[in-house]
Order: sequence, then structure tokens, then C-alpha cells
Amino acid sequence: MPSWNDEETSSEEECEVVSMDMGFMEEPDTTVEPLFCGQLELAHPKCILHQMRPIKRVAFEGPVTGRRFYGCPVQENSVNCGVVEWVDGPWPTVLQRCLCKLWEMFHEQNFGRVQDKEKFEKELARLKSEHERELAKLRTENDKLCIEYTKLVDDVSKMFDWQDCRVDKQVYQKQVGEEELEKKKKELEEKAMLKVQMKKLKLAKEQRCILQSQADTSRTPGRL
Repeated sequence: MPSWNDEETSSEEECEVVSMDMGFMEEPDTTVEPLFCGQLELAHPKCILHQMRPIKRVAFEGPVTGRRFYGCPVQENSVNCGVVEWVDGPWPTVLQRCLCKLWEMFHEQNFGRVQDKEKFEKELARLKSEHERELAKLRTENDKLCIEYTKLVDDVSKMFDWQDCRVDKQVYQKQVGEEELEKKKKELEEKAMLKVQMKKLKLAKEQRCILQSQADTSRTPGRL
């Protein structure tokens, strides 16, 4: 079975063709291998349809994994000739079965990851839907709270306005009461002063009457 080691280069002299599958074969998936890449330098072989020098490739699919081959250089927007020529012959049957088993395990795991991804996407969609419903509910509650808050602010403002008016009214009433009290005080003082003056006048009048009576009494005996 042909093989190559890590020190092998991509030169054409060291790439010995072990076998060539005759007829058209679809090109398998490939992987990048720095030691075997680029376009073939030799004039032959050439791809069947385009008659162009092939590209060095390494298969990365099923039982042909790791086999080197020359592939058609036309890759996009055109017909691909497939495998032009195999550099490595078929692997032993046991190795091919092992490779098939490994690829089967890979596809099973990949399928499991796909299923997990689908479950995750469904769960994510469900969580997003629940989140949107909760968000809509919170927005509704927030709108209600905003309305209640606005109403509460209006009520508090009215209460403060009423208290301010009440305080102003109380201050006004207090001022009026003080003015009335001061006025009554002055009236009482004036009345008291008037009473005192009246008493003084009355006493003065009584004194004059007494003096007049005494004077009249003293004059009467002399006349007799």
C-alpha cells in the first residue's frame, strides 16, 4: 500500500502513481494538505472534458479518506470532470471499514448535534415568545402604574394646593383676629379712660356741691 511520510514534498517526482481508476468518478470531498497541493506541473494527465492540467488534492470522504488524487481544476459555475487520476491505490479492506465506521460515527454525532440545535432553536423560540409575552405584560402594568402615578401626583398637588390655601386662609384669619383684638383693646381702653374721666368729673362735681353746701351753711347764722 503506498503512503507518504511527513517529510514528503509535493514535487511530481516523489508522487508515484500506484493505480488509476478508469472512467469518470465524481470528485470526493477534500481537505487541505500543504505537502500535496497546487496544480500539476506535468503536461499529462489532463482532465477529460476541459483538457486542463489537474489540481493535486487529498480525499476526505468515506473509505477514500487520505487518498491523493488529481482532480479537475474547474470547480464553480461549470461541469467538473471529477477524479482525473488516483495517486494512491485503494486502502486495505479493514482500513476502509474502519474509515466508514469513523465517518458513520461522525455523521451520527453530527446528526445528534443537528437535533440538539433544532431542540435548542425550538426552546429558544419558546423562551423568546414567553419573554415577549412577559414584556408585553410588564409594559401594560407599567402603563397602568404610570397612569396611577400621574393621578397620585395630581391628587398630591391638589392636596398641597388646598393646604396652601388653608394656611393662607388661617394666616388671614389670624391677622384679621389680631386686628379685631387690637381694635377691641383700643375700644376697651378708650371706654376705661372715659369711665375714669366720668368718675373724676362726678367726684369734682360732688366736691363742688359739698363746698357750696358748706359755704351756704356758714353764711346762714350770720344773717340770723
